[in-house]
Amino acid sequence: MKRSIVILTVAALLAGAAVGAFASGSKEATGPKKSGIVIGFSNAGMGDSWRQFLVANFKAEVAKHPEISSFYITNADEKPEKQLADIDDLIVKGVDALIVYPTVADAIIPAIERVYEQGIPVIVFGGTINTTKYTSLVMEDLKQMGRSQAEWLAKELGGKGKIVMLSGIAGNTTAEDRYAGAMEALKKYPNIQILDHQYCDWSPPKAKSIMEAMIQAFPQIDGIWADSGLMSWPALQALKEANRPLVPTTGDQLNGYTKFLVEHNVPGYAYPMTTKLSGEAVVQALKAVKGEPVDKTVYIKVNGYGPSEIKQLTKPDLSDWWWIGDDQMPKEFLPQL
Repeated sequence: MKRSIVILTVAALLAGAAVGAFASGSKEATGPKKSGIVIGFSNAGMGDSWRQFLVANFKAEVAKHPEISSFYITNADEKPEKQLADIDDLIVKGVDALIVYPTVADAIIPAIERVYEQGIPVIVFGGTINTTKYTSLVMEDLKQMGRSQAEWLAKELGGKGKIVMLSGIAGNTTAEDRYAGAMEALKKYPNIQILDHQYCDWSPPKAKSIMEAMIQAFPQIDGIWADSGLMSWPALQALKEANRPLVPTTGDQLNGYTKFLVEHNVPGYAYPMTTKLSGEAVVQALKAVKGEPVDKTVYIKVNGYGPSEIKQLTKPDLSDWWWIGDDQMPKEFLPQL
């Protein structure tokens, strides 16, 4: 099965009309622009290959729109204080719309609200944010991600067994939403025993170390729920090195994780955290600048990959740090990994 991306508009008609009124109202002084549009993208950082694909999808979408005359991308190095300064710099450059992938969402709310109140469309993407002063929020349903992963694992185990759980960063909205969704799903399976749950910071070395400790603590592990291949892949490596059975796991679309599954014929499930969010943010930014109605929240729905889809999509000849399914763009935009 090929993955399909569906854009679901979740605002009611009244809310959509209100947002559309903002988009038009914000441009009363200058009028909606149809050409010569300048886009600013404040990125949280470029510390991993997922972020490289995020920027690649942004650039690939921009290239589809000749009405965009130029764009700027800033890199905050995961520092909220730098992202605040980056946003100020982008506004000084005269951008017509601001796209933001937040470092720490709460820390940069003042900047987002200030830009929004100036009448400049602000598109936030990635996860939830504790304000309504933005033009549109583009995101995945991260709880659904966790639910889908847990549902697959529970069914793969026949509704019973002992599992361990590996999450990203404690307190991070993305990690906590995925975990909350997983726990909702697992409530329906009373014969699934959760042996342990640990936060691994989306760090492969830390995940491997934690899994090694779990192997010592638990003589029987039947499955691994992890919210990312960044943890399930090293967890499987730890099992292999300990000469323990390779068990069903969950993760995301990281090529290293899926390559391991295919190579060792291990059942696994990959639910993408798609980098196409940045491209959809460009689409929403253009709507706002042109004075078209913009939905307050836009969800990108993705389909998970089971074992058969994983075999089809995995790129055995490409880097472990490739992100399968997010590479559907012209070759000139693909990251060099």
